[in-house]
Amino acid sequence: MARNLGKKIYGPHKDQYRRRIKSPTGKYKDVLGYTGNELDEKERDLRAEWAESERLAADPFVYEYARAWYRRAAPGLSKGQREQHRYQINKVICPVIGKLQLAEVTLDDLKDVLAARAGLAKATQAKTVQTLRQIFSAAYDAGVIDRDPSARLQASGRKAEKRHALTEDQQQILLDAVRGLPVEIFVKLGLYAGLRREEICALRWDAVKLDGPAPHIEVRRACRWPGNTRAEISEILKSDAAWRKVPIPPPLLPDLKARRDGLQISPAALRSRFVICDRDGGPVTYSAMDSLWNAVRARSTGRVTRYRKDPVTGKTKKVTVMKRLGDRIPNHTVTVTIDFDATPHVLRHTYITRLILGKMDLKRVQYLAGHSDPAVTLQIYTELMGHAPEDLIDDVSAIFSDTPKIPRDPSETPA
Repeated sequence: MARNLGKKIYGPHKDQYRRRIKSPTGKYKDVLGYTGNELDEKERDLRAEWAESERLAADPFVYEYARAWYRRAAPGLSKGQREQHRYQINKVICPVIGKLQLAEVTLDDLKDVLAARAGLAKATQAKTVQTLRQIFSAAYDAGVIDRDPSARLQASGRKAEKRHALTEDQQQILLDAVRGLPVEIFVKLGLYAGLRREEICALRWDAVKLDGPAPHIEVRRACRWPGNTRAEISEILKSDAAWRKVPIPPPLLPDLKARRDGLQISPAALRSRFVICDRDGGPVTYSAMDSLWNAVRARSTGRVTRYRKDPVTGKTKKVTVMKRLGDRIPNHTVTVTIDFDATPHVLRHTYITRLILGKMDLKRVQYLAGHSDPAVTLQIYTELMGHAPEDLIDDVSAIFSDTPKIPRDPSETPA
C-alpha cells in the first residue's frame, strides 16, 4: 500500500508535504516534512506528546497539579492569600515533592515538606499545611486521586513565644526614646489605639476624626507591600471585624492634632494625605517603614552586625557585637535605653492588655482589637485576669489566716 505523504504545498514551505492529524480534542494539527520518513517521525513525536499529555491529565505530577489548582483558585482569593499560596507552592512544597506523581504522594512525603521547615514556628508551618490540604482535597474531590494524604497532616514546629505586654515603666522608656522622632506617632498609634502595622501605615487623615465630643479613628484600610517593595492600599482588611471605630484617648489626641495643624494645608488636600507618609503625603514603601522602625532598633539592646577595619590587613570585615544599656552607637548621638522586646505587635498587645486589666467588657475588647475570633480575645483574657498577686492575695490570705491543726502521726505520740 502506498504511503500517505499528504498534500504537497508551496509558498514558505516549498517542496514539503503536509499531513493533517486529528488530535484527541478533535482539532487538527499540520505535520510538515520533505520525505515520508520525516513525516512519519514527526507524527510519532506528536502522538507521543498527546499521549503524555493525556497521561499527565489523569496522573499529574505535584508541580503540575499545584500550578493548575492555583490558576483555578486564584480569582476567588485575596491578594494576600494568592501571595501566600504562590510562595508555599514555589518555595516550600515543590522543591521537596514537586516531581512526585500526585497519586503516589503519601502522608510521610507531606511530613518531609514540614521537616524541611522544622526550625520555624508552628504558625508558619500551619500555612504550609493549609496550602497542602487545599491542593490535595481539591484533587480528591475531582477524582484525580483516590485518597487524600493531607487529611491527617498536622503542623509541628516550635511553639510561638509567649507575648508579654510592656509594663508602665517600659512604655515610658519607649516613649522617652522616640520622643521627637518620626516614629513617635507610629508608637503612640500602637500603644493608645491598638492598630496593626498595616493599619497604621494605611491611615489617612480622612479617617481621623479629631473634633467633636468623641474623637476616634476609623480603621477601614490596610497597607501591604507585595514583594517587600512599594505600598498598596486596600479596603480589604484582615477580616470583617478589623473594620472598627477606635476612640482616641487623651495621651494620643494632642499629638494627632499637633501633627494635623502643623501641615498647614487645605482640608481637601489633608483628607487624601497619610498620617505616616512619604514626602509627597503618600503611603510609605516597605523599606521606608522598616527604616522608620530602625529608630527603635538602634536604641535597643541585642546582637548587631558591624563593619570594622582589620588593623592587620586593613580590610573591612563583618563582626557581631552586643549592644548593652548605656552604650552609644558609633558615629551617632544615640544611646541604648531599651532592654526589652519592642515590636509593632507588642504595642498592640499592650493596648489590648490594658483594656482587659481595666476590666472592660470582653465583647468591647474584641471589637476594639478587631478580633474576628472571640477565642483570641478570650485567650488573652484568661492569661491575664485573676492571676495577678493583687487579685489572689485575699483568697490566699483567707485560707492561711487560720491555719488548721494537722493531726500528728500516732507513732510519734510520747509514751
